[in-house]
Amino acid sequence: MRQFSVLTLIDAQMNHYSPAEGRVADYVLENPTTTLNLTTKQLAKQCQCSEATIIRFCQRVGINSFKELKIELAKDAHKVNKEQLPNLPVNFEDETEAVLEKVMSKSMSALMNTSRLVSSSAIDAAAEAIHRAKRVFLYGAGGSSVVALDAQYKLLRIDISALFSLDSHVQMVMATNMTKDDVLFVVSTSGQTKEVVELMQIAKDKGAAVILLTQHGSSPASKLADILLTISVEEQHIRIGTMSARIAQLAVVDAMFIRLCIQKGNQVFERIIDTHNVIQKIKR
Repeated sequence: MRQFSVLTLIDAQMNHYSPAEGRVADYVLENPTTTLNLTTKQLAKQCQCSEATIIRFCQRVGINSFKELKIELAKDAHKVNKEQLPNLPVNFEDETEAVLEKVMSKSMSALMNTSRLVSSSAIDAAAEAIHRAKRVFLYGAGGSSVVALDAQYKLLRIDISALFSLDSHVQMVMATNMTKDDVLFVVSTSGQTKEVVELMQIAKDKGAAVILLTQHGSSPASKLADILLTISVEEQHIRIGTMSARIAQLAVVDAMFIRLCIQKGNQVFERIIDTHNVIQKIKR
């Protein structure tokens, strides 16, 4: 099974480091074994940066300390010696077995890396905001709409007023009617989509709380979010359906939903059973 790889995560986030952090990333990627034997001070000297930069770099990749980083590097070294797992894009020459292995490997990598980045306190805050909201508005452009629709379906099952539209113009109209009692839940892998940023700004102007599910790193959308749920950066350039990003996003939505159900208490399971029974009747 594909496990968490700190080297994969460091490499995937190269576009999101400061210049000093970038030097640390380059050194660690090129010298992972040597890094295991260095102190924070020695690594800082090698990278011509401060020790504080080393700590910030570790936190940037979801690790609390340099000591923990070295532990993960040691695990990576062991895995490289033990097995070589594919982390390459799908090629036209690939057989079905290779495609399946690459897709599964990429998905597992996204899940493990995201588990290190997403904040449990942010999941709690998102669940609490939705729990207290009068209405929840959801939006996602393109492939992200699938995740937003999944979140809407889950919220409707536990009797939460959840409004979703694929049409950005309709969503803008709904946003103009938001109040401070509402929540906007937005899914945007890049955080760069113009309509997403505009929608979030309208919601903030209306006083609504804004939750954003996006990839790790700074973006126009992340700067507007009140609550930020982050996934790892797995797909940076040409993407085929944002596959691994979608898997990670759905997992974060699931975690938030379960936390929300726990907050709502035992009565929420009655709602789930009722909706399940209704659907079963339709299937007969």
